[in-house]
Amino acid sequence: MHGLIFVTWEHYLAERFGEPLLAQYRLKIGETSTSAPLVNHIYDDAQLLAGVAAATQLTRQPVETLLREYGRYFILNGLTSHRCAYLLNDVQSARNLILTMRQAHMQISQVGSGITPPLFIYEALPDDPGGLVLIYDSPRQLCDVLAGCIDGAAERYGEQISWREAACMKRGAAACRFQIRFLTTTRSIQQPQPQQQEHWQTQRDLAELVYAVLPEHDGSTLAEIYERLRQQRRLAQPVRLRQVFDALNHLQHAGWADSSTIPPGAEGGERRYWRLEPAPPGD
Repeated sequence: MHGLIFVTWEHYLAERFGEPLLAQYRLKIGETSTSAPLVNHIYDDAQLLAGVAAATQLTRQPVETLLREYGRYFILNGLTSHRCAYLLNDVQSARNLILTMRQAHMQISQVGSGITPPLFIYEALPDDPGGLVLIYDSPRQLCDVLAGCIDGAAERYGEQISWREAACMKRGAAACRFQIRFLTTTRSIQQPQPQQQEHWQTQRDLAELVYAVLPEHDGSTLAEIYERLRQQRRLAQPVRLRQVFDALNHLQHAGWADSSTIPPGAEGGERRYWRLEPAPPGD
């Protein structure tokens, strides 16, 4: 499971229940400053499930409540918005975000063998051409997180959504089936200002330039990537090394790039990055 899940989970606990509870949580699961989750790492699913069990005991909240609240938080929090900007800045509605989930998960799964994407299948609602039937299948059975993500998508884009889970794996079904209806917009969505839109486009353009010079194997360091951009004269205007680093982070969280791990005591500049090919489209 991607490290962004673990980091935002702890952010959710801190914001929802306070820093003292987060400290208790970390003590309960045996987490130290050296073992704290990192956004660019891959972790075993069992670690999150153990963390959810610990949080349930500490907060005395039902598992379903915590997971649904977290799903909503994941879609709305600033860290997800920043790290996943390469994906989210092109999405303009809750429906579009829900439809993006399948291919986004397939692409992100290429980052490492430790990521097994859930299966998403979409069907039309027979009595509502604008609605969706979202079929979710995963051995993790985290449909409560998905329910929270649906709520978060509606809130993110100022929309009103009606949904119900018509079938659930936890109740013996082969897969979960969410029937989703997109109703009215509850508020006027503020369109991005031209300056903000230009900033997003600049970020995307730089990320695509970086992707174009990434090797397919072995990898290159940040300094080598930056120098390759300069040598190939791909940069129309001066770009700082930090901007290239941010572009690499955006590509990683979109599943278009991967990187090596850094041994303890090594310098961050030793990390190597390489490109990932497009995932095959879902059926």
